[in-house]
Amino acid sequence: MTTAHAGWSSSRVLVPGTESQLGIFGLFAPPPSAAAVVRAGEGELRAIEADDDVLWLTFGEVARAGADGVDWATLAPRHALWVVSGVPVLAGAPAEAAGALAALTEVLRERDVPLLLVAREDPGPMPARLPVDIETGEALPREDFGS
Repeated sequence: MTTAHAGWSSSRVLVPGTESQLGIFGLFAPPPSAAAVVRAGEGELRAIEADDDVLWLTFGEVARAGADGVDWATLAPRHALWVVSGVPVLAGAPAEAAGALAALTEVLRERDVPLLLVAREDPGPMPARLPVDIETGEALPREDFGS
């Protein structure tokens, strides 16, 4: 991962999360061998990938960890970039799951840690708005459409 993309302002929703979209951030889809367990206070997170540069979680894991009361604020500075893949259209997701993602997003914004959400389509409005990059890499206008 390149540190040139540091800070919340580089956060994005990547639709659909192609190799070229991920590559802009120095990422590639991690192999199964990159999976890791991250200690989170009394609990743990099952990450697709975890090191100092990146913490890559699934939306389902964010929802599970949020329900378990994980302390996002303690974890936020431990990784230079956070990635959450498999993000659905939030209006159709269980309220608790959408709330867990919103809580994580807010903590990362407050801590100025970049977040990439990987989704098949725009997940819709979120408390902390993010530009939506569609497969071409072009950001959609925030006022007209997007998170």
